[in-house]
Amino acid sequence: MKKTKIRPFLCLLLHFLQIYSAEGISCPSLPLKSLTCYNDFSHTMNCVWNSSAVYGDAEDVCTVHAEYKSTDHPYNASCDLKPFDVSKPALKNCSLFFKRKYVFWTTHNISINVNCMPSKRSESIFYNPSCHIKVNPPGKPTINQTTVTWFTQVEKHKMIKNFRYQLQWKQKDESWHYLSEKKECKWECMEQLKPNLLMKDETYEARVRVQAFYKSLSGTWSEWSPTESWVSQVGSPKPAS
Repeated sequence: MKKTKIRPFLCLLLHFLQIYSAEGISCPSLPLKSLTCYNDFSHTMNCVWNSSAVYGDAEDVCTVHAEYKSTDHPYNASCDLKPFDVSKPALKNCSLFFKRKYVFWTTHNISINVNCMPSKRSESIFYNPSCHIKVNPPGKPTINQTTVTWFTQVEKHKMIKNFRYQLQWKQKDESWHYLSEKKECKWECMEQLKPNLLMKDETYEARVRVQAFYKSLSGTWSEWSPTESWVSQVGSPKPAS
């Protein structure tokens, strides 16, 4: 009888420990050894490998293989590394595409291996996808007078509900200005431009980017959204030339 009473308590304790570990993740900084990998917390992972940090043959063909071993939902993907900058041939990158969407979870610990032939050099890391998220860029913003609206993702993200955002705007052919620094929103976002910072009949541009924001998620900023341009109908009168 004592054993049957203790078992439910131990199961409940284990459940809470798993929740605590998922929410209190201590994320290592990138790169991990020579690898820098970001993922969209869905089904895509992009990796950059600094091959100069590992001695080997310049003629090597190198492959990245990522795998999560599980009895319930195992998954894996591979890609071939290619130089992406002629001026920095040691830096190679590729993208891994997993077969189903929203495959990653906060508790997953993925093994990532780089293998090169014919030198047989290799490198291995363990990777928590919730620590290194880089979501897709937002959709192009819409500007109505001084109101800027946009969607945080072109396709609504099932696993991420909260985002930080940055909005940049500028007069055409000038430098970008930050209007918002790390404000928060969910799916549809809105920001206001100050009319006194605009000049009537001048052409302006705006763009936004977002970052996953939740206590168990960490990562970097997305790429910038497509840029929207408009001719301001409000603001100070344009000075005579």
